[in-house]
Amino acid sequence: MISQYIYGNRAVAFLDVLGFQNKLKEFENEALQYYDNFVSANSDDDTDEDEVGGRVYYSQKATDFIETFNKAISKLDNDKFSYYLFSDNICITAKNISNDGEKSLVELLLVISELYFEFVQKGYFLRGGIDHGLFIDKASIALGVPLATAYKMESSLAVFPRIILSKDFVKQLSNHIAIDEYEIESILNSSLVKVSCEIQYLNVFNHIFKVEDKEYFFEKYNHYISENLLSSSVSESIFLKYKWLADEFNSFIETYTSTLAFYDENFDPTEEYIESIKQLKVSYGQ
Repeated sequence: MISQYIYGNRAVAFLDVLGFQNKLKEFENEALQYYDNFVSANSDDDTDEDEVGGRVYYSQKATDFIETFNKAISKLDNDKFSYYLFSDNICITAKNISNDGEKSLVELLLVISELYFEFVQKGYFLRGGIDHGLFIDKASIALGVPLATAYKMESSLAVFPRIILSKDFVKQLSNHIAIDEYEIESILNSSLVKVSCEIQYLNVFNHIFKVEDKEYFFEKYNHYISENLLSSSVSESIFLKYKWLADEFNSFIETYTSTLAFYDENFDPTEEYIESIKQLKVSYGQ
């Protein structure tokens, strides 16, 4: 019997890890070094190579990268989301989004914001696109226009370390945010999306409301944005990407310390806290 593959309404995110091609070589070199160390440590051992499972190539950096992905993805509800990791690319799909009151679209943005921060803590930054439409989403199959559109947005429109949202996705998202019965949730959810001319993109810094150690959140972003600005100072095209991110981060700190922090029902910002966060803006040479 021939299988039937049915299209369903899906939100599809395609994410890319910036600068990852260079990291792949680092992973490989670390694995080769691990094997060399293993051989050196066992050079006087009579143990046959086959008895220890043959050659062992191991990279802690590669393991950390995969575990970073697993940590964020493990929090997904498998009834609502599917996900794929292939090399430096990540695909996440949200399903069951046609039901009234369904929050999968907002949850998808929150998960991606969390994933973004998890990677930041390892020194990586993400870029991507999200679209909505008919999609075939099976265990080993991901097929449809939304994935192609999301990939195109990532490769040609994102430019900076940001997640572009298609018009179709934003239209669907607006419908769900509009029916939210809690005013505070509506305020925070509406700040998930930023606009630059015709481009709409995810405000990844909104993840602060899901973080307990808020100063740590800002400190990590400050550290790794600053580090990338410094390391890319000899390459204008790369430097401008992180300069853009620094400006976004500084702008969010302004909005957060003047308004958004005081909407957080689970946190009481003191004057000292607000001042300390203001000091964490990223500075860079002109």
